[in-house]
Amino acid sequence: MAEIPRPNGNISETLRLLSLRGFDDRETVALLGAHNIGRIGCQLIRPRLSNFTGTGLSDPTIPPDFLEELRQKCPDDNNTISNMLNDEHTDTARGLSVSIRTSLDNHYYKTLMRGRGLLFDDQQLMANEKTAAAVTDYAIDDGIIFRTQFAHAMAKMSNIGVLTGSKGEVRHSCSHLNS
Repeated sequence: MAEIPRPNGNISETLRLLSLRGFDDRETVALLGAHNIGRIGCQLIRPRLSNFTGTGLSDPTIPPDFLEELRQKCPDDNNTISNMLNDEHTDTARGLSVSIRTSLDNHYYKTLMRGRGLLFDDQQLMANEKTAAAVTDYAIDDGIIFRTQFAHAMAKMSNIGVLTGSKGEVRHSCSHLNS
């Protein structure tokens, strides 16, 4: 786990950890685009809302309107943001996109440009000159460049630490061991 970037980590640490695995800044930005889909647990967001880095205050990088929206969507008794958002076509849902999208597109990057990243690590992409340039490139693209570079980075990632011989196996079904 020490080799995996943390959702509350800073961009320098994320870039460092992925560079140790051979990824450059742009490939790292592409890989983080996977946050465009799926769900995110409120337990990963709540510290940004009320006790950022142990200060007892909210993350100062969150725009006030988005902070209020996150607090409403992720109260103390809620487990996942996506449970509260069902329609990805509403303005509110699109503002919280990374928790509810089902397709891999460039919407994640558009939300980062508006300061609406759910995870601190994601939003920090805009605080670094090189990664912010990649975010901008992906945000203004129609999604083709992002998907192509994401696929390349994922293929590269799939070659990391492959276990072979008696130490591993290529599964016929990912969810089951071969018999």
